[in-house]
Amino acid sequence: MSLTCPDQELRVPGVSALRTIPVRVSVAVALLITIHFLFKPAPVAAQIIENDTIPLIHVDSLVVSVLGSPVRIGESAYPISVVGKTELREGKTGMFLEEALEGLPGVQVQNRFNYAVGERISIRGFGARSPFGVRGIHVVVDGIPATLPDGQSTLDHVNIGSLGRVEALRGPASALYGNASGGVLRFETEIPSQVGARNELTTVAGSDGLLRVQNTTSGTVGSTGYLFSVNRLSYEGFRRTQSGDPYGSAERYHVNSRLVTSLGSGELGISLNHLDLDAENPGSLRLDLLEEDPRQVFAPAYTNNQTGKEIQQTQAGFTWTGPVGGLTVETAVYGLVRDFLNPLPGDIVDVYRKAVGARVTLGNPTEDRVNIRGGVDINLQDDDRREYGNNDGERGSIQQDETQYVRGIGVFLQTSLSMNESISLTAAVRYDRSLFKADDHFPVTAGVNEDDSGERTLDAFSPTVGIHVVVGPEVGLFANYSRSFQTPTTVELGNRESGAGGFNPSLGPQTGKTFEMGVRGIASDHVSYELALFNTRLHNELIAFENVDLVKYYRNAGSTTRTGAEAILRARLSDFASVQGAYTYTKARFSDYTTKSGDDLSGKKVPGLAPQQVQGSIRLGPDAWYLVLATEYTDEIPVTDSNSAPFADAYNLFDVRVGLSAIQLGPFELIPSAGIQNLFDKTFVSSVAINAWGNRYYEPGPRRTFYLGGTLALGH
Repeated sequence: MSLTCPDQELRVPGVSALRTIPVRVSVAVALLITIHFLFKPAPVAAQIIENDTIPLIHVDSLVVSVLGSPVRIGESAYPISVVGKTELREGKTGMFLEEALEGLPGVQVQNRFNYAVGERISIRGFGARSPFGVRGIHVVVDGIPATLPDGQSTLDHVNIGSLGRVEALRGPASALYGNASGGVLRFETEIPSQVGARNELTTVAGSDGLLRVQNTTSGTVGSTGYLFSVNRLSYEGFRRTQSGDPYGSAERYHVNSRLVTSLGSGELGISLNHLDLDAENPGSLRLDLLEEDPRQVFAPAYTNNQTGKEIQQTQAGFTWTGPVGGLTVETAVYGLVRDFLNPLPGDIVDVYRKAVGARVTLGNPTEDRVNIRGGVDINLQDDDRREYGNNDGERGSIQQDETQYVRGIGVFLQTSLSMNESISLTAAVRYDRSLFKADDHFPVTAGVNEDDSGERTLDAFSPTVGIHVVVGPEVGLFANYSRSFQTPTTVELGNRESGAGGFNPSLGPQTGKTFEMGVRGIASDHVSYELALFNTRLHNELIAFENVDLVKYYRNAGSTTRTGAEAILRARLSDFASVQGAYTYTKARFSDYTTKSGDDLSGKKVPGLAPQQVQGSIRLGPDAWYLVLATEYTDEIPVTDSNSAPFADAYNLFDVRVGLSAIQLGPFELIPSAGIQNLFDKTFVSSVAINAWGNRYYEPGPRRTFYLGGTLALGH
């Protein structure tokens, strides 16, 4: 099945920032307008929704926190998506974040099925360059930042099985969150049981040695709610060595606890979690190896050197929100320690990280016509980093020994104004200053090894302004302008082709400007929709590449332009059936980029990003059972800056999920489910390694897999 569309374009008069929009987008606009006028508008009073219902038709009434202060989606000048508890859990494995972000327009998840490097998550292309972890996107978990002051986010500690809600801000938010905020993901742990105590034991078993067991206890005592979850996941993986042995396995132990209670006139939240992860990295493949057998490992570079990742991380966070002297005060304090061992084909990286931070926000009550909020962020990060040679998985001679420090401070001011019942304005401004410092501990040898200690200071001023206009009983228009910035991370600054320590003096921050406009609305009680058009211009975009040592290095491109569209449509066909569809189009090109060798790459496609993605699902079932059929089409993906290597092929996958509602077994409830992923057994490339050395650009996904799960619950 092919959903590829021709690259015809339609010029939009009077919108110079967006320049050209594909014909397919104009068709989508016409379709949404037609839908609205075909159905009689529903009254505003009907816009009521529970956070975990499916489908989310009346999303306009949902109150979200991803903008920093509570706001209804239907009144927002920015595109926001929400995933509720049922969508997060129903019939899913709880293995990968891809499941939690399914069906969100503008959000692309390239699942490597490799716990050693994680999933590549991007929002409108921000984060698409990441070789591991998450870059370019700000992440918040239970009010605590998961994004470090240098801009990298580690999501290993997010327990998908205990999530209750995900909010996504699909656009730059540096004016709200500072560094690396090309988009925002906000994860929230499920709300504790409100009546007494409840215990849930969940087990999922499936193909490729999948076994996930989780026990969650939650409840409420007086004004205190608590949740304690223990999770173990083991995964053999689908990749195989030349001898047929599995390589790509993962063992993950996770403890997550959350407590919410009254303190003074406000609410105190306490989060504590611990992670222990051991995973193998099978690596990416050349095209000939992919075609020969996509399950194979890139041997012997990976198997002989025992590539993978070991992590032990403990994190604690505290939040308090309440009134003080007529103002609303929000505070968040966190701290973490992370021990990280990363054997690579060329060397072994050993990092011991400590990070602490605090955020304080003051504002007047949100129900006021004019709402003003201001505050400060302070974040500190210390990395003790050592690199050794890799001698068949054993540490060789030490090659680098230094301590890297990051000190970040951000001051921000946000305001919103309701001019009348139809028009609301939003504005924010933020100043960030980040100090990167390296202390080189490697012995100095004249003419051989110099002292590479040093420091760099990077700062940025980030404004945003937005407007929302109600143009009908259930229709709103929105538009906004934002500036964003993204510093290189300590890894990106520290990986230097010369092999020297310290930070790369020629690698600079990435800056951008974005303009967007959109429409959202409800057409009758059965259909909701949103369409957003955007244009982003980036200067000094950070690009990854590899050398013969298979280590990722980084450089700045001149400038890039991204023009795109996002559309989402939800419809309740009957009490028995509902559908949802999301479409993403992104035209990302280098607008000014000349390599060090003199090659002009202007006009080439930015690698790592699929120009088009379509996701859809249909859910059938009464209260007693359900069946979900989901599909995803992902366009071909460029893999190099020059676009000279074969693109990763487009693919179209189907998944099916089935389950029953709770079956009463005495005092217990049994909730069974099952699923098939990649229903038609397709061979596909699930992710790409951008500019990889040796033409190893392609990371395969698994063929058809099966799983069976169930939850045994006791209590309310």
